[in-house]
Amino acid sequence: MSALRSKRALVTGASSGIGRAIALRFGEEGAFVAVGGRDEARVESTCRDVVAAGGRAVAVPGDVSQAEDASSVVEAAVAAMGGLDVVVNNAGIDANEWHDVADFPIDVFDEIMAVNTRGPFLISKFCIPHLLAAGGGSFLHISSVCATTVWAGDSAYGISKAALNMLSDHIAVEYGARGIVSNTLMPGVFRTPLHEGVMEGMNDGRAFERTLLARHPIGRFGELSEIAESAVFLCSGATPFLTGSNISIDGGYSRL
Repeated sequence: MSALRSKRALVTGASSGIGRAIALRFGEEGAFVAVGGRDEARVESTCRDVVAAGGRAVAVPGDVSQAEDASSVVEAAVAAMGGLDVVVNNAGIDANEWHDVADFPIDVFDEIMAVNTRGPFLISKFCIPHLLAAGGGSFLHISSVCATTVWAGDSAYGISKAALNMLSDHIAVEYGARGIVSNTLMPGVFRTPLHEGVMEGMNDGRAFERTLLARHPIGRFGELSEIAESAVFLCSGATPFLTGSNISIDGGYSRL
């Protein structure tokens, strides 16, 4: 039997990159996937591909950093799927230009925190009652190696991901006895639209990329299929004792 057969999953930020890869893999495993994202056309495109992969899908576009939108995304997902078993908090952004703390633009800091920290908090807040109603379920939050390692100039992103780890830990502790598990995956470098946008925005982006590659002992960047497969394992319900963990998936980057 497929690992996610009959599971009802909400994946935010699923219009591209890691979120899209997870949604498609969930579809291959037979899940019913509520596809979230701010770009409605790309959300619909992911939905079509989830169905083509063997799953069921519903589009639930919205800006998760806004309370009204986040609530609507969750309620639309629950209404379409008849409940909720799995939540993947993947929506995230980074700065196009990096600055040291004293020079970091306040508006950019606020936007990153709104999407990367406030958004997962809101989605979690609105999803938890539905997971409890289902007798429990799984949260997976897509964090980053930047939650525990410093990339100079990228303070807002690192701070937002460190906060996401703590959100996951709080959910694990506060709701573990009621059947909810919560973990994070902390990716190293994967070639996604977010990564490409950051590299293109830097004056020496490709040189920095070579430096990053050298920091991966495995000798390469990650493949989206690898993080999607890890997401299936963590959301399958097969290991309910695994909760409150912040798991690096970074080719050894964080061990150097």
